[in-house]
Amino acid sequence: MKGSKNRRYNFFLLTTMSILFLIIGILVRGNDEGILFDLVLLEYIHSNINPLVLRIMKFISFIGSAYFIIPVMTIVIAYNYKRKKHYESSLLLLSTAGSWIFNFLLKQIFHRTRPLDYFLVDQGGFSYPSGHTMVATSFYFTIAYLLTRNMKEKDKRVFYLVATIAILLMGISRIYLGVHWPTDILGGLLMGYIFYYLSITLVKRRRRLDK
Repeated sequence: MKGSKNRRYNFFLLTTMSILFLIIGILVRGNDEGILFDLVLLEYIHSNINPLVLRIMKFISFIGSAYFIIPVMTIVIAYNYKRKKHYESSLLLLSTAGSWIFNFLLKQIFHRTRPLDYFLVDQGGFSYPSGHTMVATSFYFTIAYLLTRNMKEKDKRVFYLVATIAILLMGISRIYLGVHWPTDILGGLLMGYIFYYLSITLVKRRRRLDK
C-alpha cells in the first residue's frame, strides 16, 4: 500500500516537473531575453558584486564543471568497480555522464542565448537548461542516494540536505557569474532531478532482470 502511494506521488511529481520544464523551454526557445523573474534577479545581484564573493562563486562553479566532476566520478567509479560494486558504478555513470549528454541535446533544441550583458567570465554554448546545475543535481543526489540507501529514512535527511545546499549554491554561482538566466537554473534543477530519479529506476530494473 505504501509502495503504491509512493509511486503515485513520484509519478505526479515527475509529471509536474516535466510540464514546468517544457513550459519554460517553450517560452525561452530561440530567445535572447529574460522572462518572468530573470531580469529582476540578475539586475539585483549584479548591482551588488563583491570581489570576495566573486572568487567564491568562481570556485563553486568550478566544482560543478567537467574539470572537477569527471576526475571525481572516474575515481569513484574505478574504486567501486575494483570492489565489484557494478551497481554503484553503472548508476553514477548513467546519472552523471548521461545527464551531460542529455543536457547538450536539450540545449540544441531550446537554443537560448546566454545573458551576454551580464557576463563576468567567458562562457560559450547555449543557455537552457543550465548544464552545471543539471549535472550537479543528478550527480550530488546520486551520491546522497548511494551513501544512504541502506539507512533509515530519518538518517538520510542530512545527506540530502547537504546535496541540496551544494546544488543550490551551484545554481546561484552561475547566476552570480552572469552566464545563466535564473530560469536556466530552474530548468537545470527540474531536469537534473528527473534524470536522477529515472537513472535510479532504470538501473534498479536492470539489476532485478540480471538476478
